[in-house]
Parts: sequence; C-alpha cells; structure tokens
Amino acid sequence: MKVLKAINNNVVSCVDDNGKELVVMGRGLGFHVRPGEKLNHQLVEKVFRMDSPEEFTRLKDLFARLPGDLLELCSRIIDHANQTLGRRLNESIYLTLTDHIQFAIQRSRQGINLQNALLTEVRVFYPKEFAIGEYALEQICLGQGVALPADEAASVALHIVNAEYDSSMNITMRVAQTLQPMARILESWPGLQLDKQQLCYDELIVHLKFMAMQAFRQEQKAWADNLLAETVQRSIPEAYACAQAVSLYLTEQSGNAVSTAEQACLAICIRRACV
Repeated sequence: MKVLKAINNNVVSCVDDNGKELVVMGRGLGFHVRPGEKLNHQLVEKVFRMDSPEEFTRLKDLFARLPGDLLELCSRIIDHANQTLGRRLNESIYLTLTDHIQFAIQRSRQGINLQNALLTEVRVFYPKEFAIGEYALEQICLGQGVALPADEAASVALHIVNAEYDSSMNITMRVAQTLQPMARILESWPGLQLDKQQLCYDELIVHLKFMAMQAFRQEQKAWADNLLAETVQRSIPEAYACAQAVSLYLTEQSGNAVSTAEQACLAICIRRACV
C-alpha cells in the first residue's frame, strides 16, 4: 500500500495494489509519512473499505476531526461487538457509530440527554446488542468521563443491529417498533401458553426478528407450499391461527405479504415454544 495522505498521526489514506483507496489505522502510522511512500505494514491495525465514495469521504472527514483517543474508544467498542456477536459487522459501523458517539458526548456535556422511545423494545428483543450498548457506555464513562443514560445504550444497540443485518436505520427502528405488538399477539392468544424460560421461545423471537426484517426490506420469498400450510393448520390449529394473526399485523405494518408457507413455519415455532 502507498500513502496518499496522513489524516492524523494514527490514520492514513492510501491505495492498495489494485489502485483502490483505503483508510488505514495504527498507532503512529501517519507520523512523518509522505504521499507516495510505502506504508509500514507492521504498524497497521485496521483497514477500512467503504461501499460508496460518499461514505468513504465522510469517514475520512470524521477521522480527521476526531481526537485519537475517541477513535480508539469507538474501535474498541466495535471490536467487542464483533467478538460478542461472533460475526463481522458492516464496515459502515465505523462511520455511523463513531459519529453517533461523538454527538452523544457533545450533547451530554451541554446538558442535553435525549430519550429513546425504543428503549424497552431494544432491551427485550436485542439483549446481546443492548449489552454491547451498556459496555459502550462503560467505556465512554471511563475514557471520556461522561456518564450517558441507558437510552444511549439502546441507541448504540440499534446501530449494531443496523450493521449486523446490513440494513438502514429506518428499517431497523421500524422492526423494533413492530416486535412488541407481535409478541403481545403471541402471548395473549387463546389456547396457547408460551414458556419463556425454554430455548424454543428464544428461537421463536429470533424467527420473528428475521421475519420482520425481511418484510420491511421487501425481501420475503413468495414461495408457496399449500400442502405444508394445510398440514400445519390441521395438526396445530391454534398455533396456525396465531401465526396468521401475527403475519397479518406484519403485513399491515410493512406492506409486504407473508406467504402461507412462512405462516406455517411460524406456527411450528410457536407450537414448539408452548408449554
């Protein structure tokens, strides 16, 4: 890799062997480097590749104006998220989450704390991501001396979910808003008693999240299996009727119809989670 420009002492803009521009981070990486020089690979800690030129420009601008300790803090939070979730988040998280944390700290120092209307939903339906948000708040308090409220843990979690499912923030928030009413339909359905302590209930909630995400992203497959639907409806009628009601609500909110085969699969998950 060859240096294009040192953004600061720890961040450098460069090009790889294919001529693609990258942003590279490493302690002391940008100190005394000049355009055209070869990068010292031993100092490289992270390499950033954005999906679009606009995101890339925003990332460089963000890194240029932020202090190094805040960049390191945000990078540490994202590393923790990757390890906790066991998957690599979309690279855009370095832009969106770092930007969010910077403004959250600024707002707090000005005495402005914003409430997150989805705090309860995020805590209930995205417990791993919310725990990452709580970790982020601990790190911010330790590193920046700023104590942010639990609402910000939920906001961090939503950014994590957004990068985890490679979705937009608008869709991520709409999914979170929809999950609570869907769960209420499940929990109040006559003839069904869900056991929240068993693994099958957790799997049911995961299934709901994926269904909702697909519906709002307009990605549901229009696959039909009438035999499956008829068999499930005949064998577990209460669970199937509940699945139909949940699917109808999701269709009304997303504008995307849930297939009968998807409803049958949901019914099976519901029945498995019952006492």
